[in-house]
Amino acid sequence: MINKSKKIILSFATVAAIGTSANAGVILDFEAGIGMWDAAPSGSMSYNGSDINLEKDLYLENSSNMYMYADFNHFIPIIPNLRVEKQDLIMDSTKAITGLVFNKKTYVKDTKTNLDLSQQDLILYWGIPGLNLLTAGILDIHFGLDLKQFKGDIILSDDSGSQTANIDFVVPMGYVAATIDPPFIPATLSASYKTISYKDSSLKDIMAKISVNLPIPLPLIDIKAEVGYKKQTLDIDKDLTDSLSANLEFSGLILGISAKF
Repeated sequence: MINKSKKIILSFATVAAIGTSANAGVILDFEAGIGMWDAAPSGSMSYNGSDINLEKDLYLENSSNMYMYADFNHFIPIIPNLRVEKQDLIMDSTKAITGLVFNKKTYVKDTKTNLDLSQQDLILYWGIPGLNLLTAGILDIHFGLDLKQFKGDIILSDDSGSQTANIDFVVPMGYVAATIDPPFIPATLSASYKTISYKDSSLKDIMAKISVNLPIPLPLIDIKAEVGYKKQTLDIDKDLTDSLSANLEFSGLILGISAKF
């Protein structure tokens, strides 16, 4: 009878421990964030024989673009964790352009340019087993696969009409990320790197940021302010897009806010 009682007490203790761990975020962590990326453009593109520089020909400048992300992290080693991201990348200008040829049309007057390289990411990733435990929660390293979709276009228009080149493709990218959570400091450091090289195309996406805990008293929710730097390098061959090739770079500061449950 005593052994049976011990078993019952042990069972309740185990269930209570699991429940406590779940509340502490061991079973499932969910984090979401939103912010702005101040992206500065550089580089050029070619479309149907026309070479165009983003700054010198189209007069494109820095623009603030919204980003959002959601991250689902669990404790099961074999099943990948899930992260989804959405990044707007939209720029426009209206300038007097003289002699620019785009898609076999020559522009000689006020021309409006719209560049849309918005993208969405679906990331499946794993952590290094036991690393977080061995480092007392200070270091986490993740690796996995990112399916990145570019969906947008470049449009040049004047009072006689418009010309459009579509940008719509999906590429798989390698993904690695690291987070450092120093003890006794209400901030974390994190960075991520996405890359792929295939034939004459290569894409790189680098981000580093510091997240600082905000003194907002919400039970079981950590609210953080984010500040960092992001850079994308896109060498796109025309086989990926609608006869458009490009060598582009976008870089600048990111500012945002996140919540972790």
